[in-house]
Amino acid sequence: MLARDPRQRILIAMAEIVAKRGYHGATIEHIVKRAGVSRATFYEHFDNREDCLLAGFDETAVELQRRMETAAAAAAEWPDQVRAALAAFLEYVVAEPALARTCIVESVTAGPVAMERYERAMSTFVPLFRLGRKVGEANGELPDELEDLIIGGLVWMVHQRLLRNEIEEIGALLPTMLEFALVPYMGEKRAAAAIAGA
Repeated sequence: MLARDPRQRILIAMAEIVAKRGYHGATIEHIVKRAGVSRATFYEHFDNREDCLLAGFDETAVELQRRMETAAAAAAEWPDQVRAALAAFLEYVVAEPALARTCIVESVTAGPVAMERYERAMSTFVPLFRLGRKVGEANGELPDELEDLIIGGLVWMVHQRLLRNEIEEIGALLPTMLEFALVPYMGEKRAAAAIAGA
């Protein structure tokens, strides 16, 4: 929108172009044309295309973390915190599919710096899932890498829908994601009861 400042317009254009063409198919010319700004304006705000992608990734990651943490904080029990956080995640992805695709699908193809940012962003969600170890039935048997594996699996589910542009199916992932996240800590019966709201 014209009301946005040039930097925000560039970041939005970057996400839209990358979502459509892929990171390697997106040029600065594409981005400035979409944003309605000059190349000079682009370079006032960003050093290059990667710098622009990273800035957009960082802003999106901070906003997503804020939404998920706020949602989780409103719930008392851990399974409900996970449900609220995952629902907030899915709502954001559905509302902002271009940003989501840029961050979840395309950023990992943009080089080692972007990959490091991606991995760091994923690690911010570890504490929420690690709380499950306190309610779990097999605390001593859980591998150290469990939270990383769960987060990776949850994001992969969304990644695949974004890759196939199946945006309308993303919201329906919540029950499957909840089961995937809760069963390792709670076992199938307790997790099913928690998912059903019992």
